[in-house]
Amino acid sequence: MRRDAYAAVAAIAAGLLGCNDLEVCGSTSKTITRDSGEVYRCVTSEDCPRTSRVNVCVTDVSPIAECVSCENSECVTVTPEKC
Repeated sequence: MRRDAYAAVAAIAAGLLGCNDLEVCGSTSKTITRDSGEVYRCVTSEDCPRTSRVNVCVTDVSPIAECVSCENSECVTVTPEKC
């Protein structure tokens, strides 16, 4: 039992020392368009269409996950760029 605990701790430590998936070096924005090619217009980020897995961007800082934002009255998808 003790050997299993050491193996689990070693695996966690190795994961922490390896690549950090949360490290973000910037982001890219892409305008959200309708099927007809027309841009979705918005007043707030909550007006923008999104799937259940995509959040509304809450800050101007690069997000750690894809989110939607309202920029210049247009809906955009903001995607983080990993280092």
